[in-house]
Amino acid sequence: MQSEIALNVQQSIRPGECIDTFYAGKENSMKQCHATVEDNRFFQGLQSLSSGSSSTVTFNPNEGLGEVIVTMTLAAPATGVGLALPVGWGYALLRRIGYRYGSSQLYYITGQQNLVQTLSLCEDSGKKSQILYLGGQAVTTPADWTDVTKRTAYVYLRLPHSSPALAGGALPFPSDVLTAPVQLQIDLADFTSVISTVAGADTPPSALSSGTVNFTQVTMQDAGDLIARRFDMSKHALTIPLPESWTQETVQFPFVTGSDGTFSLSLTGCKAGDLKKLRVWFTNPADVNPAGICNPNLFYAPSSVQFAINGLIYMASNSASYLLNNVLRRRTPPSITTSLVSYANGAYATTPVASTWVEIDLAQPHAIGDTGEVALIHGVPVMNSVLSLSGAMPIGNQTYNCIVEYNLNCSWMASRGSAEFVF
Repeated sequence: MQSEIALNVQQSIRPGECIDTFYAGKENSMKQCHATVEDNRFFQGLQSLSSGSSSTVTFNPNEGLGEVIVTMTLAAPATGVGLALPVGWGYALLRRIGYRYGSSQLYYITGQQNLVQTLSLCEDSGKKSQILYLGGQAVTTPADWTDVTKRTAYVYLRLPHSSPALAGGALPFPSDVLTAPVQLQIDLADFTSVISTVAGADTPPSALSSGTVNFTQVTMQDAGDLIARRFDMSKHALTIPLPESWTQETVQFPFVTGSDGTFSLSLTGCKAGDLKKLRVWFTNPADVNPAGICNPNLFYAPSSVQFAINGLIYMASNSASYLLNNVLRRRTPPSITTSLVSYANGAYATTPVASTWVEIDLAQPHAIGDTGEVALIHGVPVMNSVLSLSGAMPIGNQTYNCIVEYNLNCSWMASRGSAEFVF
């Protein structure tokens, strides 16, 4: 009797929906309304494979656009003597990625930004490490250069419609609402900023031997279920929430630390809108050294950091306490173990080292499931606001680059054959 009273009390005072946890029913079960099938049989080659060149590929309107992957194979050098590549070099070979949905504006993200976003959205550290490894294995010996598998990198493109996370995985982009193709512009970096060389080294590759883009597509088994077949999209509009926040191209702030390692920066370039978070990472310009040792994916963790908007502090961290805060807010820490390429005694070596970025969260954390759920969680409205970042780096009187990515809430508004971004 007492147990029944206790159960009834809790049942009466707690808010929530009654869910059957014993039998399957509509409260605890879901089913797909429109049957679909997935394939990834579409490939397009890059038009230009040379160092520093640019290529444009298109996905013609054909139902759901899913993941996009770039496969690149470096041309083999004559001997490979004195040449090396760090792990994840494929991401560094992409200088910039542009995207346009239908006739929308052309937006860009950097290759390094693409890497940080991809790693940030992984569910666990194992997946994060594997993505970096598949993005190009470390190459340090002439024998490595003869192995075509080590000269091949598989790079994920983190486009606004996609996410590498299965948990909360993104829905495909419904390209049936478009009349113009989805256009991707892929700009290759200068290969000398990625390939390490020493005195007497062989000539490094200046081109790819092959480069292809692979599209994953989701199609309706009954094309009559497509929304463009059921509605006149010249008279109607479809709102498509982005699965993650929209990110504009990063802004770079070079600075020199004080003798005690301190710095103070005024952050500019943020688009007006609902600012959900910032991703910030610090690089050393000396790590990208043409005709020298290159470690393009090496990020340095600040000793302390403070972020404010219009003078109001939103994040304060002493003695790098942000490292724990960042872990608590997500499934994996904003860090990856990469390889530090060095050269001594006539041979290259790679040393495991942590590359860490900082996530400055302005929106309340919200866990989503694995069903493509999209939640609108507001951040801070930014309209001509003054953003500032200060803190300290481990080394004083040192030149760093502070790279800032602004993340804003955003949706597409699809109508009249295009999909415009609405902030």
